[in-house]
Amino acid sequence: MKKLTSFSVFALFFIADSINACSTCYGDPNSNAAKGMDMAIITLLGIIGPLLFAIIMGIISIGMRSKKMNQVK
Repeated sequence: MKKLTSFSVFALFFIADSINACSTCYGDPNSNAAKGMDMAIITLLGIIGPLLFAIIMGIISIGMRSKKMNQVK
C-alpha cells in the first residue's frame, strides 16, 4: 500500500503539467468554443436527468408492487 501511495504521488507530480481544464473552466468564457461546451453540458443534463429520474421511478414502482404482492399473500 505504501508503494502504491508513493507511486501515485510521484506520478501526479510529473503529469500535473500536462493536465489542463476544459474551455468551460479555463480560458475565455465568451469564446464560441466555451459557449458551445456550455450548451453541450446543458443538453446532456437535459437528457440524462429525466432518464435517471425515470429509472429511479421504475425501481420505486417495482418495489411498491413487490411490497403489495407480499402483503396479499
